[in-house]
Amino acid sequence: MNLHRTILALLMTLLSVATFARDMGFRPDAQTREEVLRLREVAWRIWFGNDQEGFKRMVPNELVAFNWDGGTWEDRDMVLQGMSEFAGTGLKLTSLEFPDNVFQKYGETIILYTTFRVVLASGDGSQQTISGRGTEVFVKRRGRWIHTGWHLDRTPAA
Repeated sequence: MNLHRTILALLMTLLSVATFARDMGFRPDAQTREEVLRLREVAWRIWFGNDQEGFKRMVPNELVAFNWDGGTWEDRDMVLQGMSEFAGTGLKLTSLEFPDNVFQKYGETIILYTTFRVVLASGDGSQQTISGRGTEVFVKRRGRWIHTGWHLDRTPAA
């Protein structure tokens, strides 16, 4: 009989731990996931559209970013400069996809692991596709999610 009580107590403990982990929110709820995905999509489109003011509203001063072309980390001012430089190339975003997304939530912070595919067109109609992986960080501040950092890399062309 003691063995049965021990097994029952162990099962109840495991169930409690699983419920605690779920309730602690290690995976954000559906509404939060949608909100973060929407924010991420807008942030990328703002970058490619060189919307400097929109970017400043969405991305805080403490931004830390590693972009897909390698190099050192960039702060917000450096990213804004990169946006201007991209706009000067004449390339336009024609397609933006995020096929895979995995979320982790810790308190008011979400880490989003993603894959991306970007298609850019030049004035002569030629296109280039850039695919890769990313880790993006979002923090809830004053009731809204902000995009505080990312690390992107390219997937080698096949």
